[in-house]
Amino acid sequence: MPQTRAVLCDLDDTLFDHWRCTRGALMELRALESSLAGWPLEELERHHRRALEAWHLRVLSGERSIDEARIGRFRELLTMAGADRAAERAVDVAAAYRRAYARTWHPVAGALDLAAAIKSAGVTLVIVTNNVVVEQRLKLSRCGLDPYVDALVTSEEIGAQKPDAAIFAAALDRAGASAADAVMLGDAWHTDVIGAQRAGIRPVWLNRFGETSADPTVVELLSLEPATSALKALLP
Repeated sequence: MPQTRAVLCDLDDTLFDHWRCTRGALMELRALESSLAGWPLEELERHHRRALEAWHLRVLSGERSIDEARIGRFRELLTMAGADRAAERAVDVAAAYRRAYARTWHPVAGALDLAAAIKSAGVTLVIVTNNVVVEQRLKLSRCGLDPYVDALVTSEEIGAQKPDAAIFAAALDRAGASAADAVMLGDAWHTDVIGAQRAGIRPVWLNRFGETSADPTVVELLSLEPATSALKALLP
């Protein structure tokens, strides 16, 4: 196996704990908004995830801004929950969610140690993410990941989203590496694992929530801790 010169890495729910921040924010909203409290937390999470993914695609296409999409998804959720004046109240609910979400930004357990270990190994670390530049730069900065990241490649900048090979090609170009001497770490099977495979890059799947692997030949990590073990999976 060629020596690994570059680690391409997803951000949300790989290095940045989007799940934790989202759950905390939704818990706060349930305490503030009685209509959303009518759903068990797990059901609210499912509805929110579905709405978030649909509206996020509109952001990535340039159809909506992040703020417009956030209001749109909460208008949708409030309507589903039977809230009165859902369209009017969506603005305040979306703002409350954003404040709670941003207040709990946090790296995934072990992410900082792993990023530092990659840096110490002399390997280039490139973030490859289906999101907008401003949002992802803020996450890297506030979570303390900035010193370890050599480049940030976003779908907004490239005009292509994972699993499209174009965004992986752009990341390889930033890293100065070929597909054969790079590895892709990510939590999302379709966008990260399948996308990397299509681009000829070896994938490593971060499976924090114990899902069933669709391909047992793909190297799997259940956690980024300890960093020594995670690094061995990335740089065998």
